[in-house]
Amino acid sequence: MPAVEQVTKATFARIFVKSDWHLFKAMAQFHLSRATSLRTADVAYVPQPWRLLARNAQKRLAIGIGTELLLKALYLKHGFVINKPRQKHSVLKFPFTVAQAAGVTLANNDTYMLGELINKLSSVPAMDGLGALDRGLRIAKVFRNKEGHVVLPTHPYNAQDYPDIEQSLVEIYSRGFGETLHVKFSFRAGEKATWRVSRG
Repeated sequence: MPAVEQVTKATFARIFVKSDWHLFKAMAQFHLSRATSLRTADVAYVPQPWRLLARNAQKRLAIGIGTELLLKALYLKHGFVINKPRQKHSVLKFPFTVAQAAGVTLANNDTYMLGELINKLSSVPAMDGLGALDRGLRIAKVFRNKEGHVVLPTHPYNAQDYPDIEQSLVEIYSRGFGETLHVKFSFRAGEKATWRVSRG
């Protein structure tokens, strides 16, 4: 890795601890709540022919980023480690708890990614048995990956993708955080955006 990349990456390095879940969740909510109500007027600096495309791309990217941060918050809150072991062939297999990681050197610049977080989510006791929850998370993962890597002139709108993501988020808030989430991503004309969280 070039030196400039190592130096820059080091500015993000940290061994995350359980209490960090609050910050991860707060930033997840920032991205997700912003995605619910982002309008074409909010991307007015984009030339008119691509304004709707830019708005939708920004929404999907925020959904993906917010979902990853939310899952990391969930793992941390429930006592799991999100940093990878520094040794590539560690006996530790994700997910592992803080107690299980005792004596193992963790990488302060490498955390588990969204795909790994989704794949092992049912290992978190509160999330046992994902069921339909899995589909929405995987859609969010694709949104994050594709919007961060490519640009298409058009993107087919699958109306079911967003309710699936919403349902996944509702379940995560309920089972993982003991909160009630009301969420609606506004995409079509006339749709009212919703983001409201309450205890219980």
